[in-house]
Amino acid sequence: MAHKRLNVYEDQVELPNGKYSDYIHFGAVRDAACVIAINQNGKILVQKEYSYPPNEWLYQFPGGGLESSESPTDGAARELAEEAGLGGELAPIGWFYSDNRRRKDKCHIFTCQNLVARSEIMDEEEAFETFWFTASEIDELIAKGKIVNYSMLAAWAVYKVWSKD
Repeated sequence: MAHKRLNVYEDQVELPNGKYSDYIHFGAVRDAACVIAINQNGKILVQKEYSYPPNEWLYQFPGGGLESSESPTDGAARELAEEAGLGGELAPIGWFYSDNRRRKDKCHIFTCQNLVARSEIMDEEEAFETFWFTASEIDELIAKGKIVNYSMLAAWAVYKVWSKD
């Protein structure tokens, strides 16, 4: 099946044990970026966005797929502007594989400080509720099972380790 955002492939692969298996993957998928934006009071921008497959509004950090010729930093800046109307000083803090079982793209994680307002055209397919939380409030939402989005959980884990340095 082919779609502008996703293709599905089936390959026969040799496993480490020497056996062969049919393997479904999504081929070359573009990298993504997510931004942990921190305001002058030390609060962190978290948004809720409707997600169709689980039919829920899920907490997330601003972010999304990179355009084909876009660097992770440029993509992070664009996504933050489009989704939150903000810009600022971006700093990369790490990355993770988005779905290592089916594709090899990465999600690049950035912090953004010294925030400024930016106006961008919003994506018609996206609608957000916006919140500013302290780090301990985010930890509490995770502990209560309110944050269940893998990309937010992974980015938060990277941020927590990075912020201890």
